[in-house]
Amino acid sequence: MLYIKIKENNKQAKLLIQYIKSLSFIEVIDVENENKITKKEFLKDIENSLKEVKANKAKPLKDLLNAK
Repeated sequence: MLYIKIKENNKQAKLLIQYIKSLSFIEVIDVENENKITKKEFLKDIENSLKEVKANKAKPLKDLLNAK
C-alpha cells in the first residue's frame, strides 16, 4: 500500500488526481473527510448515549467498568 499526499492548489495537481482516479487498480480514499460525521449522525449518537446512560443508571459503577 502506498500513500501520496497531493496539495490540490494548482492545475497540475488536479489533472494528476483526475488521472489517478481513472485507473482501475487505484482506490482513492479521502482521509480528511473519511472520519467526519454529519450533524444528524452526531445528534443521534448523543441521543443513543443518553438512552444507554438512563438504562444503566441502576447498575453499580463496578459493573459498568467491568462490562465488555
